[in-house]
Amino acid sequence: MPGHRDPFAASAAELGGIAAEMGIDAAEIAARRAFLELEEADAQRLRAMRDKLAAAHHGFADGFYEYLRRLPELAALLPDDATVARLKAAHGRYFDSLVAGDYGEAYVAGRLRVGMTHARIGLTPKWYVGAFRKYLSDMLRATWDATGGEFESFQPAFDALLKVVMLDLGLTLDTYIHADTRAIALRDRAIESSVNGIFIADATPPECRLSYVNAAFSNILGSPREAVLGQPCLCTGDDDGFAVIRDAIAAGRDGYTTLSRTRPDGSPQWIELFLAPVRGDGGVISHYVGILNDVTERKEAEAQLAFLAHHDRLTGLPNRAYFDQRLGQVLAGANRGQGFALCFVDLDRFKVINDSLGHGAGDAVLVEVARRIAGVCRGGDTLVRLAGDEFVILIEGAGESGDAAAVAERVLQALSRPVSAAGRDVDVAASLGIALCPDDGRDAETLLRNADAAMYAAKAAGRNTFRFYDEAMNRRARLRLSFEADLRRAAARGQLELFYQPQLRGDDGALVGAEALLRWRHPERGLVSPLEFIPVAEEAGIIAELGEWALREAARQIADWRRRGVAVPRVAVNLSARQFHAPDLVERVTRILAEAEVPSAWIELEITESTAMQDPAGAVRMLQRLREHGLEVAMDDFGTGHSSLGMLRTLPIDVLKLDRSFVQHLPASGTDAAVATAVVTLARQLGLAVVAEGVETPAQRAFLADLGCDRLQGFLFARPLPAAEVEAWLLRHRGDAGSGSRAGRAPILAGISSCTTPS
Repeated sequence: MPGHRDPFAASAAELGGIAAEMGIDAAEIAARRAFLELEEADAQRLRAMRDKLAAAHHGFADGFYEYLRRLPELAALLPDDATVARLKAAHGRYFDSLVAGDYGEAYVAGRLRVGMTHARIGLTPKWYVGAFRKYLSDMLRATWDATGGEFESFQPAFDALLKVVMLDLGLTLDTYIHADTRAIALRDRAIESSVNGIFIADATPPECRLSYVNAAFSNILGSPREAVLGQPCLCTGDDDGFAVIRDAIAAGRDGYTTLSRTRPDGSPQWIELFLAPVRGDGGVISHYVGILNDVTERKEAEAQLAFLAHHDRLTGLPNRAYFDQRLGQVLAGANRGQGFALCFVDLDRFKVINDSLGHGAGDAVLVEVARRIAGVCRGGDTLVRLAGDEFVILIEGAGESGDAAAVAERVLQALSRPVSAAGRDVDVAASLGIALCPDDGRDAETLLRNADAAMYAAKAAGRNTFRFYDEAMNRRARLRLSFEADLRRAAARGQLELFYQPQLRGDDGALVGAEALLRWRHPERGLVSPLEFIPVAEEAGIIAELGEWALREAARQIADWRRRGVAVPRVAVNLSARQFHAPDLVERVTRILAEAEVPSAWIELEITESTAMQDPAGAVRMLQRLREHGLEVAMDDFGTGHSSLGMLRTLPIDVLKLDRSFVQHLPASGTDAAVATAVVTLARQLGLAVVAEGVETPAQRAFLADLGCDRLQGFLFARPLPAAEVEAWLLRHRGDAGSGSRAGRAPILAGISSCTTPS
């Protein structure tokens, strides 16, 4: 204990507080002395011997510490000679005070100091009692000598010393008891104040009745304390959710489970429960202590995420992941002669609705269209939203055209009535394409391709109709081939360009980067939407070339910006599935960056959930290789239905992009708020940054910023802009930040409304 303060030191205020708590005042001291018959005559006898016992006290201290250092339990408290010397001096003063003859309040305070010190350093009362025993034994001869060797003088003198020792011993033991009482009271207050529900149950089977519950227990279960005490422990219920706990009780070990119950008001509740046995003498279990928490909000958020893994967030319909599973099952039946049909449904001119009325109105139309189509499907059919305004109906048991045509007619009839959106009636129509199994294909890829071709045939026939797949469609497919040919030559002809959408920091609106978005400016069609040419590029097998062009152009642009002092910290570039799974992806990316003299830190790569989930193990290996080269990767469109939370934990990604479908109804939707909170919390636990897409309102921005979302992106701040317009936007944004307002809290949109290209 070198360097520590005197172990017997304590502040007067501390000692006064302890004495007051213990009720040791002048009256109590007088009462204790009277009980011990410690009178003034005793004090006089001890004062008379004080000088004669001084040498004996010092001799006792030397021998006493030699004895203590031979005991393993105490040797650790006496590590060196300096410590022993300091303690011997302190104890010398202590034992000298025993015969000082002053046993009032100051003396009692000193005794309390000793008890406090021993309790603080962990010296149990048995050592204190043993020390006094040895002291009295050693002082026996010294007292005999000090009284002249006459029993008549020795007996009252030693009796006086014994009275003082007993006074000390009583005070010190009371200090230990008081310390234990304070510790127990503190523990009780902590348990009672805990936000976790805590209970104690007797181990008497079969009911294990409750003997203690804290306030949080009553609050969580909605039952008053007096109503549950003495009742059977909830761990003994018959519900299957208790099986794990019952097994733990039977085995005498800890148990953990999550339970579903119904609150007194009838609402569902999820309880997380931990139970542990308490063993008494001989290892026999005497009680059980349990901790429970209300995890209803977490379970509901998890259930929502699980639902979204196989369902479309906007319409609630099954999504592509669910469709792929179901189609595989139905194809297995088709191999046994059970035919079926696939009906593609694509809304006609839906882009006009989005562009003229806004995405909110477009979403309202999609929700109503989904409701109407679902209403006319047969009980065994499966309606799925694939993406955007594309739906597909899996019509089971319809190997002939008649049943499929009847479903298609009902769909067209259901969509014939206008849909109310944005305060007006919107006319909606659709083109439907039907492929029959086995006539038009016996595998998923062929059937999907042929149903898609039939849908394009319906559009070519004037829209708002349906067509079955037939060989004549191959001729009409040549039109698409021409489109593909133009797309293949677009880069060489200088028709491709990148638009950039800024990403701002959530807390203060500072620019943290921009996402690069590919655009095709066709000489006849004008600016072609990515929704039109990206699927064609994927089908034509040229998506990798387009993606590589986009990465090279993004690297060139950020290098140019940096050279000219344009403060764009980082550009995010999308990778297609074909690019990501290419064996030489890392070599291609690093070569492009090296040619542009761009550090890895300036570029962020984005992949979608579906891209990663095509080959999870391969995705992990590829992501690790990219990380080794200093490249960060963001997962785009998180929550749209492909990845599992367990798989997400294993993917070495850096950024999670919260899909706009999670953002668009914030903060009004409690469910969306819970899901957004769960996603951000999950990202925090995994050490990931979070980018929220589709931020369109100040309320959404404020909610996400307060939630701790790292980056924000959306029309509230800027639409995707050509490079030159991005520079102009940056100047306005920097000016807005420098005006004293928080950037992003009052985003500047003036001057960019002319660019209406969707992200």
